[in-house]
Amino acid sequence: MKTFAKYDYYIQLFFIIIGPQAFIFSGLSGFVLFYFIVGTPQLVSFLIKLFFKTKKSPLYIAYGIVIIPVWIIVAILFTEKHINDFFGYVLMAALLYSPVMAAAYVYDCYNIYKPYKSQL
Repeated sequence: MKTFAKYDYYIQLFFIIIGPQAFIFSGLSGFVLFYFIVGTPQLVSFLIKLFFKTKKSPLYIAYGIVIIPVWIIVAILFTEKHINDFFGYVLMAALLYSPVMAAAYVYDCYNIYKPYKSQL
């Protein structure tokens, strides 16, 4: 867990720094690119941590409750090409809260890594 926590934190930190730059330098297309650049590594990290036998933080649980449904809706959108209004509203709301949750997830990764950091 110590090695994973270290690499996970630095990977998440890297992508949370790169993501906004894609938005700044790519214009409107960078807005969507930002969500995939930051969100994909976080989704992978979230799913890996899901199978660890460690205690989950409230922030980790909150992240899963609000972000995983967004990924499910995006997957449905790619397969169905048409979504109902409710899913559209959820995606619109996600545009507002996703950046906050992404930053919170990186903070949670740091809190997991912090105890191991002093052992190195």
